[in-house]
Amino acid sequence: MITMKYRFARCALRHATRIAAIAALMLLVACGSTSKLRTESSSARQQIGDYDRVEVINFDATATKQSDDEKKLADFLAALAEARSEFADRIAAELTERQAFEEVSRDPLEGRALRVSGTITRFEEGNVAARMVTGFAGQAHFEATVTVADNQSGEVLGTFDVDRNSWPLPIGASSNAVQNVGTFMGGAANRIADELAIARGVMKRDRSR
Repeated sequence: MITMKYRFARCALRHATRIAAIAALMLLVACGSTSKLRTESSSARQQIGDYDRVEVINFDATATKQSDDEKKLADFLAALAEARSEFADRIAAELTERQAFEEVSRDPLEGRALRVSGTITRFEEGNVAARMVTGFAGQAHFEATVTVADNQSGEVLGTFDVDRNSWPLPIGASSNAVQNVGTFMGGAANRIADELAIARGVMKRDRSR
């Protein structure tokens, strides 16, 4: 019986150590955040809650890349152009999933509606292979400003700041644990949809976040 208890204790310790290691690795993998919904006043937040329709339009982009390699520059511009629509797609999908609005559109709507738009200010896909070998090179970055406004007057009712980046990886770490601009966009879209659903009163805030 003592031997069995000892073996069980060793197994539990190994399991706990493995979980702690995974958690530590994930902390190293990504950093940054997506802000909560920021409004100038409580009345602006109240206004957001009054809308039952929302349009999510393609993002603008001011992100740049310095390179003398024409192919790399062309690849960057193509990826950035795709991200402008992909980020909007992800936000619209998350809003639809929460059923916070009666209508979610990826095209401009006629009549009164909330408009979600913004600008991608930094976009670096990074290099997973370089991160796995060196631990530092090839970091990924995704930064954007997101605006929530009235689609007719253009009045800005709220904003979000997205600032996500990958931290250095332990050398030899699995590429499965590596986050990239796609996962950053997904995480930001999830947060934005939650915040707008809370403003609409269909979700309660998770106080642990």
